[in-house]
Amino acid sequence: MSDNFTFEQLPNETFHELFEYFDIYELYKTFSRLKSRIDSLITNFKYLQIILDSFEDLDHPINRYFFPKTKTLIINHSKKFFDPTNFIFSSIRCLILCRPTREQWDSIKPFSFPHLERLYLINSTFAYRTEQICRLIFSNKFPFLHTCSLPRVSYEMDNQWTCSPYLRSLQINSWDICVYTQILDTCPNLIRFKIELSGGTSQEKFSLLNSNKKYSNLQYLALRSSNPITCEFIDTLLSFVPNLQHFLLHANHQKPSYIPLDTFASIFQDRLPKLNCINIDISLPENLCCQENINTKYLLFKSYKIQPELIRPSRLIIVGSL
Repeated sequence: MSDNFTFEQLPNETFHELFEYFDIYELYKTFSRLKSRIDSLITNFKYLQIILDSFEDLDHPINRYFFPKTKTLIINHSKKFFDPTNFIFSSIRCLILCRPTREQWDSIKPFSFPHLERLYLINSTFAYRTEQICRLIFSNKFPFLHTCSLPRVSYEMDNQWTCSPYLRSLQINSWDICVYTQILDTCPNLIRFKIELSGGTSQEKFSLLNSNKKYSNLQYLALRSSNPITCEFIDTLLSFVPNLQHFLLHANHQKPSYIPLDTFASIFQDRLPKLNCINIDISLPENLCCQENINTKYLLFKSYKIQPELIRPSRLIIVGSL
């Protein structure tokens, strides 16, 4: 029996691995219309993605050929990217806007992307007036959406959000930390949450919030702040999420954070019994940096260093895992 076989006889797994080395234009020119089986493998390739560098790319013949089966759509320009009256992207599961504008995110409607699962709005130069897209996301208008990255989420007392029970992973930029509990209320099954605080002075107000309500599903929390932080602020932040397993904190403002380090350690020890990984990078004043040891037996704080800076406050760096 002969062991010879033709290229077309390669197993599906080999073709799928091979396709990863080509963009869609190369895939089309190299493999399409050879055999019906290979055509089917291309159009059903799970990593198939279309990148639009201009509005005109939407009508490119190759893009048109792949659109019915494409799962990922990447918009790499800041202009209008489709006419919502003529397009329904029923196959798109992942939408990435690399330079989103208000016009672009206002065009993201549930009827245009009925099966959207992942949405990333990144590198936005226009980060305001996002109420419409936030209302859709946080009111479950995209019922399959489980992962999302947003350039700005504003805190509003009457934000008109209802509930988004399927959202599992969220990354936001916000001015007001009080949006934190609003999102936890709206997304009860959230597992991963990344917040970048780009300003605001609401830590005192936040520290007075009632922490009786617990959000037991959150396991990963990352906070990056452009302002110094306090023990009271961190204590309140962690009081809502008792089952947290991984915490990341970066607060490297020119003004240092006045945090007694032993108190800081006791907050984590008391609030988060399931915490097994921590990554902290914060600025400290010199009088706190002079302490040679943190007097705590808390295991996640055993590995730390104080890194002096020439023109900025010294940094406390703690990286621990169990």
